[in-house]
Amino acid sequence: MATNNTRPTILTEDKPGHAYTAIKDLLFRRVLNPGQKLLYRDLCELVGLSKTPIINALNRLVYEGFVLYEPNRGYRIAPVDEKSISHLWEIRLELECINVRNAIKNFSRKNYATLQKKLKLMDEYNPEFTDRKKLELDMDMHMEIARMGGNKFSGRFLKTVLEHIHFMHRLERGVDRRKEQITHEHDKIIESIGNRDDAMAEKYMRTHIEALHHLMLDHLQELKQTEGNFWS
Repeated sequence: MATNNTRPTILTEDKPGHAYTAIKDLLFRRVLNPGQKLLYRDLCELVGLSKTPIINALNRLVYEGFVLYEPNRGYRIAPVDEKSISHLWEIRLELECINVRNAIKNFSRKNYATLQKKLKLMDEYNPEFTDRKKLELDMDMHMEIARMGGNKFSGRFLKTVLEHIHFMHRLERGVDRRKEQITHEHDKIIESIGNRDDAMAEKYMRTHIEALHHLMLDHLQELKQTEGNFWS
């Protein structure tokens, strides 16, 4: 396992929380890779904490699906495959449609103005290739729709699903193939929410999510050819 010469300084007593955040960040930055076995001594070195908070953090990540635990074999990063991707996108589709309906049902001009600002921030940040910041802005915009809807459970579940899709699977290169379509779909979703047209908002959201789902599956096949040891 790769190591990092700089270890974070833990200034608070929430060591399990720090361990959880740090390990997830290592995963999202590809210091840790899908399918990789996790060793306590390596994680202790990378995170700068003892074994106990590391174990607590790993168990939390197991609950969220980022890490797998196998008796007598230990922990490993969850592998990525077509089935897991499809399951995530199926859940995302339903959550996103619930959220747009609720956003219209509980519509307020103030919340809608905030949503428009999130969309503008994402549109104004236009790197040559989709990067982590772009994905974070995209995630923030979708989460704002959830916040408008007011269902804290759908928002909480969506956050975990988006973290899996955006950061764990690292399929952002595939997104670049339909940048213009994604921008158009986002615009129509937000416009439909503003018009309080739940049928059109859900239609555009379904089109958006289903197209991305198929794009990600196609891109996964290409990744397997070049990074086969990460994808199983």
